[in-house]
Parts: sequence; C-alpha cells; structure tokens
Amino acid sequence: MRIIIVTQDERLYLPRSFARVCAEFPGSVEAIVSAPALSTHGGAVRGLWRHLRLFGIRGTGILSLRVADAWLRARFRQPGREGPFYSIEHVARAWDIPYHRVTRLGDELGPILDRYDPELLVSISCPQILGKSVRDRLPLGSINVHGAPLPRYRGLMPAFWVLRNGETTTAVTVHELAAKLDDGDILAQRVVPIGPDDTWDSLVRRTKEAGAGLLVETIRQIADGTVTRRPNPEAEATYFSFPTAQDRRAFLAAGRRFF
Repeated sequence: MRIIIVTQDERLYLPRSFARVCAEFPGSVEAIVSAPALSTHGGAVRGLWRHLRLFGIRGTGILSLRVADAWLRARFRQPGREGPFYSIEHVARAWDIPYHRVTRLGDELGPILDRYDPELLVSISCPQILGKSVRDRLPLGSINVHGAPLPRYRGLMPAFWVLRNGETTTAVTVHELAAKLDDGDILAQRVVPIGPDDTWDSLVRRTKEAGAGLLVETIRQIADGTVTRRPNPEAEATYFSFPTAQDRRAFLAAGRRFF
C-alpha cells in the first residue's frame, strides 16, 4: 500500500503520532506533505493573536518556549528511529521519507500526487480542506483522524471544548474525508476518559496518542479489506469554532487549566 500523509507543520504534539505510523508501515509512506500550522486561522498574524487571547500571556509563553526548544533540538540533532522527535520533518528524515512543505494544498498537492501515485491519503491535523478532485484520486480513499466523538464536537480544538463543557469522556475517530469538515463515514472510534486533573495540554497529548494507535489499526483493516463503515449523521452533529474570550472565562471558571 502506498500512503501519503497530509498534515500541518507542528512540533509539540504530532511528531510522536507520525513516528508511530511510520514505524508500523515502513516503506509504505511515500511522502509527508505539510501546510502552515496557522493557515486554519487565516494566516500567522491572526492565528497568533487568537492564540494569545485564548491561552493568555503565560500560556502563550509556555507554548512559545516549547516550540523554540523543539526547533533548536530538531536543527542540531540528527534523528534516529528510536526518537525523540522534535518535528514532523525529523520523523520523515529518520525513515527516509520525502517531506514537502506547501503553502496552499489546493494548488500544490496535485503535482505531488502525480509524482508518488499514492493509494491512500491520510490527514492528520490537516489545516486546510481537501477538495473532491483530490479525494477522488485515491483508490483506497482519503481518511482523517479527529480527536472527538463524531458526529459530536466537529470543528476546532475539541480538547478545549470537551473540558469546557464538563465531559467525563471524549474519543478519537477515524473517518472518511468529505466535502464538509469532519463529515464522512466513521471507520473507527475509541473512547478516551477525561480525568479531573486533565489539562488541555495533557488531553491533547493523550488523544493524539490514542488517535495514532487507532489510525494504525484502521490502515491495516483497509489493507486487508476488513474495514467497516457507519454513518456520521449530520442531524446528530455539533460544531465548535475557535473559542472566544467568554469561552476562555467559562473554561477557567470550571476549574480547568491549559497546562
């Protein structure tokens, strides 16, 4: 099976997930394509401002220091397959996988698909919607990993919203890509418990880890022809966008913390 992975250029939570997938399917991942991490928010400046308002000065400082530390470690350390990994490109180099940075997937992904002719496209935290012309090119389909119990909690930052809403469990879901965000048939889903001491940071880490494991199982089922599908009904869907200042206050008032 020839796999191409489409993602965002993120250093803190995704590299371990990528390492898990690459380790389980050596020689099958043809390429990794990465779009800018903040392109979901309409650009770097707007994205940084929205994150500053959400996380506050302290939280933004923590994230910034972690990103800077990961950047330095990735720049000056040669990755091995045992890790640790400080960027997705770090993972790609460890497994000798071509790594492509793009700005606009709609314009730049087509020639990459022409070059590698993949059978399956895997979206992991991809910040841009992939059109039908892309999805229809993959003979084994295009799938996405979402850190929420679809059809509930479609949209952005599901770890924040389940904590803000007082949920005691969440889930990770692998589903087929469709025209609408977090739509498409559900291929697999796994419950993730939420503890009273969970922070946004700890829950993101645990859902990314659980999502990687579920993705590996789903890819194997697709390869074996044993994958099953169930509806992801629009009538039961709830959708959440980027949190507002009011949502941040409610999150903190509920006793939840970011870090």
